[in-house]
Amino acid sequence: MQKEYKPVLINLLAIAKYEGMPDYPIQFMTTGRLYEDQGNGAVLRYTESQQDEDSGEVNVSDIALHIRGREVTMTRTGDFSNTMLFSKNHRYEGVYHTPYGDISMAVSSRDVFCHIEPEQGAVHLKYQLDLQGRYASSHELHLEYTLASEERHTGRKEKQQKKPQEERTEKNADDHK
Repeated sequence: MQKEYKPVLINLLAIAKYEGMPDYPIQFMTTGRLYEDQGNGAVLRYTESQQDEDSGEVNVSDIALHIRGREVTMTRTGDFSNTMLFSKNHRYEGVYHTPYGDISMAVSSRDVFCHIEPEQGAVHLKYQLDLQGRYASSHELHLEYTLASEERHTGRKEKQQKKPQEERTEKNADDHK
């Protein structure tokens, strides 16, 4: 059975900070899907694509953010995949899977903010990333979403809307009563 979702527009800003280098921001807008997680929060899904600066190849990843209170689990699937758990002042250890081999990683969350509502919401994360047991970088992720405009204005999905011809036919049938 397919879960019901709401289409959303996502604005994402990710900033990576490497020692001795200028900040590396990435900003993009995309569409996604917001699912209610049976009273336990929400799941936000979207696809991210990024061009490799060296090879020119485009890497595509499917992202799922499982949001429960002030805790976020990010699952990334694709050529580069991993799972990261963000909970303020907690450290999460895992594995970063790449086409070149697996890399041990750890995420230490400094700040986690989530505000999830049916029509709009935000997730803000600040964390440190360690790779192979060593500091790699500090990161900020600022994600905001709004309900896609068609559903926001009508309160229903496009597939549930009547076509103008159907409305005229119903109106004409009412006129002949």
